[in-house]
Parts: sequence; structure tokens; C-alpha cells
Amino acid sequence: MMLVMLLVVSSVVYAANEQGGSGGTGEQGGSGGTQTTQNQTLPKISNPLHADSIQEIILLAVDIAIYVGTAFAILAIIFVGFQFVAAQGNEEKLKDAKKWFFYIIIGFAILISAKVIVEIVKTTLIQSGVVNESVWNPK
Repeated sequence: MMLVMLLVVSSVVYAANEQGGSGGTGEQGGSGGTQTTQNQTLPKISNPLHADSIQEIILLAVDIAIYVGTAFAILAIIFVGFQFVAAQGNEEKLKDAKKWFFYIIIGFAILISAKVIVEIVKTTLIQSGVVNESVWNPK
């Protein structure tokens, strides 16, 4: 474990010295690795999700699932429509097409109510004491 830490820390110090440090062996009389330069600025990492809490990340994922699921449901309904037409009065094929249509509608209803489901789960977790409210919405 110590060997892994040593390798990680030494590579970080080496990378910092490559950016314009004065050397890793302490040319200015120091022990090396603890030197700081005043003109060196570190790059700022930006948040690509534009979310500040777990709640926002989950709702973003739900929004993406709703968009993708809606497109999939529309294509599935079109496919089931073709199954109804292709059945041509065959009771077994009509029964199968009705079953598929029912499943698609139930899945689409669950998809549309996904935000409500997330809110119910969040409220349940907070009220039961499993999750602290500040974890969900730190503002």
C-alpha cells in the first residue's frame, strides 16, 4: 500500500515540476516536492452536469430516460399497429398484439410517473432517517 502511495505522490510531484517548477531535488536548498511557485495556476475543473445535488443528478437521469423511453414507446406502438394489421383476423395474433399494446401502455405510464416515483422514494428515505436531507439538497 505504501509503495502505491509513493508511486502516486511521486508522479504528481513530477508532473507539477514539469509545469515550471525549479526541480525535484531541491535546488533552492529545500527537500524537494514542497516547493510552490507563485506564478503557477492550476486548471479549474468545471461540472459538466450543471447539477449541485444528488436530487438534480437523479432528476436529470430521469429526464433522459423519459426522452429515450418516449421515443421507444412511440416506435413500439407503431410496431404493434403493424402487428394488428398483419393479424388479419387471426385470434391468436390479435391476442398477442393486444398483450404487447397493454404492456407498452403500462410501461409508458410508469415512465411518465418516474419523477413522482423519485419524489416518493426521496421522501421515504428522508423520513425514515436513512438519508440526511442535506445530502439530497445541500442548498
